[in-house]
Amino acid sequence: MSKARRSSKLDQRRVFRPRRRFPYGTVLRQLTVVVLMLAAVAGLAVLLHQLPQQVDIMLLLSEAIADLIRGVQQLLEAMLGLAAIVLISAIVLLAGILLLGALWRLIRIFRLVIFPPTQGRR
Repeated sequence: MSKARRSSKLDQRRVFRPRRRFPYGTVLRQLTVVVLMLAAVAGLAVLLHQLPQQVDIMLLLSEAIADLIRGVQQLLEAMLGLAAIVLISAIVLLAGILLLGALWRLIRIFRLVIFPPTQGRR
């Protein structure tokens, strides 16, 4: 086939192209997926139907709620303990700053007492 002839076939408008054959592979694949999904739904429905016979749902729900409340309570206690540690650290820091300030002023007072200022120096 010549290059010009190949090029003209590629340039041919879609309207004049022959129709494609029916896509059996795609339809079969989609049908297989649909059947598998329906089988999964049926299995889950059977599982959900048998679940109340094997598990007491109200007991499971009440235990889950109780565990959730205990967890929130422990979280709040931990946050309260952390806040207490932060508050104590802030108090210790404040005490250290006040102590340093007091020592600095005490040293300045001792300097004034030991070395009194002269009249010319201010």
